[in-house]
Amino acid sequence: MADGAILDDGVLDDLERSLATVLRLLADRATASDVAQRCGYDLPPASWALLEYVDTYGALRVSDIAACHRVDVSSITPRLKRIENAGLVRRERVPSDARAYLISITAEGARALRSVHAARREILRHALDGIDQEQLSDAARVLHRIAEHLSPEPLRPVSR
Repeated sequence: MADGAILDDGVLDDLERSLATVLRLLADRATASDVAQRCGYDLPPASWALLEYVDTYGALRVSDIAACHRVDVSSITPRLKRIENAGLVRRERVPSDARAYLISITAEGARALRSVHAARREILRHALDGIDQEQLSDAARVLHRIAEHLSPEPLRPVSR
């Protein structure tokens, strides 16, 4: 489809509802429990989202992480503490500001993310069984393009 082409409302409605359903199912308790069992890390989806963010954007101040998630520092701090206590991130003082900390991913955090991605891929592999490889490649490109357009910051290239 060319840029600026008019989208059919029915197709757009189907896509929106399908994406909402997939996102809900990937974030529900049963799937989170399945991922935790497969990867060996029992953390809620919100903690994985934080870890993904720190992995993607590098060392960040707690206030920057909170701002990205549109929450107050006081509500992000307990989640950061949980992944810090699990050894997945480290907290270091900002040399120029004794009040501030930088949060960065640890080697264990990177291993944990790889494990979570592998668990999610296995769940997807089962869900996508029987779908043509070309259709899956097309879907991946479309979803990446949607993510690029929705992201306020440039996306890190997908590694393969």
